[in-house]
Amino acid sequence: MADPIDLSSSIAAVVDGSLGRGRAVAIAYVDEDGAPAISYRGSTQVYSNDQLAIWARKQDSGIAAAIAKNPQVALVFLDPEGDPAYLNIRGRAHVDPSANDKVYSSMIQGERDQDPDRNGVAIVIDVDSVAGGGSGGYFQQAR
Repeated sequence: MADPIDLSSSIAAVVDGSLGRGRAVAIAYVDEDGAPAISYRGSTQVYSNDQLAIWARKQDSGIAAAIAKNPQVALVFLDPEGDPAYLNIRGRAHVDPSANDKVYSSMIQGERDQDPDRNGVAIVIDVDSVAGGGSGGYFQQAR
């Protein structure tokens, strides 16, 4: 049986700022044309105990537009030196402009430099499941 979702400790330690350590979280979604899409998101961060957030540089296209049609997303992370070293996350994403200040200010500087005028928007992901592995072995979390 899976444990409850808890992104607040070891998961936050490896996800938050991972791009600054040479690792990035990849997110998969269905694009506006119905095709699978995958992109690295250096802005990925733990937003709450059961939510992640990313920054989309375009408010009206790309992932921000795609999730309005199909909010299902999956994220993967791999850092052989991290603990946990591997994460596979599933959830439902939505654009959340009320989160803009928090998400933008929590990104690493290199990501903020990509959108200095803050033309983008925050995307919050309600996490439904997390599977991963680390020094304590394999684990699963679910709503």
